[in-house]
Amino acid sequence: MKIGHISDLHILKLDDPRPWEFLNKRLVGGANLLFKRSKSHSSRVVREALRHLDEDCGVDHIAITGDLSNLALASEFAEAADILAEIPFSEERVSVIPGNHDYYTRETEASRRFERYFAPYMQSDMPGYRTESGYPFCQFKNDDIAIIGMKSAVPTPWFFATGEVDRMQLEATAALLDDPKVRDRFKIVMIHHHLVPFEHSRVEYSRRLINADEVLEMLRWHDVDLAIHGHNHHFATIEVPHLRGKGTLRICEAGSTSIGSYEDPYFGGKFNVYHIEDGRLLKIETHLFESHDVGFVQWKEQAFEQQIAAS
Repeated sequence: MKIGHISDLHILKLDDPRPWEFLNKRLVGGANLLFKRSKSHSSRVVREALRHLDEDCGVDHIAITGDLSNLALASEFAEAADILAEIPFSEERVSVIPGNHDYYTRETEASRRFERYFAPYMQSDMPGYRTESGYPFCQFKNDDIAIIGMKSAVPTPWFFATGEVDRMQLEATAALLDDPKVRDRFKIVMIHHHLVPFEHSRVEYSRRLINADEVLEMLRWHDVDLAIHGHNHHFATIEVPHLRGKGTLRICEAGSTSIGSYEDPYFGGKFNVYHIEDGRLLKIETHLFESHDVGFVQWKEQAFEQQIAAS
């Protein structure tokens, strides 16, 4: 099975903005858009990434690890939902979780705006483990893969982009991973914030996952195979050992898929494709946006040895 991973789309759509919607943290975010971010991210690049994943890479499923919007406005969510609906059989082939930009204000969280727009992509085959927040959700793919969606996004003060997994969700996810229907599958966890400190950030304290150590320990204890995230807009793969047994947890980020202009390719627009077969991660391909004429090209590939039992 091939699973595509995109993140941090930052769709911008300011249709009939209402002034009172900017009497909060959006005032700073809007200024950032005006002077920088709006020039970096492109919906056209997002559409090209999704086309490339579907037609050229032939992925079976697409996982999106948050920040579909810039300011968590209804117009941005509607535009992002329209883009996802263009994917053939999207409701069966796409999984989505929110990022910090999708929970930009307390009003956004209280209204559950993100969940209302993207509910078709957050269905669960194990609904009994959902907390009041709607997370975690679990989706079975083929006979041996489980995709678990977690929420680390929370509203934060101005100039902060931290995340946190609340106690109820953390305990529910641990119980879900221990369920016999999930335990023996190849387990993929989607989360927006990074699980280990980001070495390239000068403001790590204000954008970290507050309880990252606790979340990472839980994933390692329950033998999660792959954790995919966004947030940093930077390519990274990290391998850490499980706390039981001999397996490993791979933690992966491709970057922000929508970036069309960059100097350092590590911060360029990218997506990953994970090749999973017989309960093993065989290969990770990373594709980089080159230009509007060329589109995405393969940039990196990591292949992993498959142990074959002696006859």
